[in-house]
Amino acid sequence: MLEKPATRKGALSRPPVSGFLRARSFGANVRHANLFHSCVGLIILLLASACAAPPIQTRPIQAEATWFVRLDSVVPSERPSVQYQHPAHWNEQDLFAILSRLFLEQRVGMMDEPKPVRDVFSVEDLQQILPSVRAAFQQALPHEWVAFAVIGKGGIEDSEVTSGGLFQEAHRLHIVIANHRTPLTKHSPELVKIQRNPLYSVHGSGGVLNIEPRRYVLAMKANWSGGHRASANEMILDYDGYLAHLRLTDRSPVTQQTPYPDQPGETRPVQPSGSSLSDDTLSDPSAMISRLEREIQQLKGQLAEKERQVEQLKRDTPGSPQERLAPAR
Repeated sequence: MLEKPATRKGALSRPPVSGFLRARSFGANVRHANLFHSCVGLIILLLASACAAPPIQTRPIQAEATWFVRLDSVVPSERPSVQYQHPAHWNEQDLFAILSRLFLEQRVGMMDEPKPVRDVFSVEDLQQILPSVRAAFQQALPHEWVAFAVIGKGGIEDSEVTSGGLFQEAHRLHIVIANHRTPLTKHSPELVKIQRNPLYSVHGSGGVLNIEPRRYVLAMKANWSGGHRASANEMILDYDGYLAHLRLTDRSPVTQQTPYPDQPGETRPVQPSGSSLSDDTLSDPSAMISRLEREIQQLKGQLAEKERQVEQLKRDTPGSPQERLAPAR
């Protein structure tokens, strides 16, 4: 009788080697997949925390139903090295001279027709916020910037929001426009975010911030202080050079009127930088009218003198029309 070949004890209960390797490989793949997902989740969390806007601390200057001006700052531990050139002393005339000349240029392609520029602020906007902006600069601490928002009427249920910030650093004025007449409903969550942080931009500023003449614009860049949704538009201006340029080129009195909060309802002209109008003249309308009349008479006299000089040059020039038409003697 043939005997069966002997088998080792326990050989039947041991799984095949190939099956064991497959099971081990499957377990390793599961662990690798879990590790990969954990790494991806951690990266997303880090990116979200990096892109999120830092918490804002606020000191109100003035808040009304349709606008506000305040001083904002971040938690000191977030940006301990930020030191602005604050407090800063501005007058409303210089602020008006700069802010009233800001405009936004539309981004167009090389083959597209250029679009008209849009003024950033209306005269009404500046009438509302200028006194508070000046006060905010005077009260600002080195780590605070001036934040503002103007909420205008855009329709029955909509509002048009313009918001941004201002700060002075290294003798340069930084102007940030986050939203420009952005239409939002009264109960929009985006409006709430703008009220929390005026540097938060819903769809961008809608153009490139600029001013004329452009040679005093030192830099333009994106500002992400409001978060990762969209960038605000920041312009760095050599304001000393710009105001000096205005003093040399713009000496005519400005006729626009700006109300002052200390005298409700009373208006007085906004004086351009470098103008020689005195405070007494500004407070007395009749004196201002007399001064303007004298300046007009002086200009008329100068013009008449120029005309006489031109006529004299014509008579003294050989072969002039007067000599050719004169009768022969």
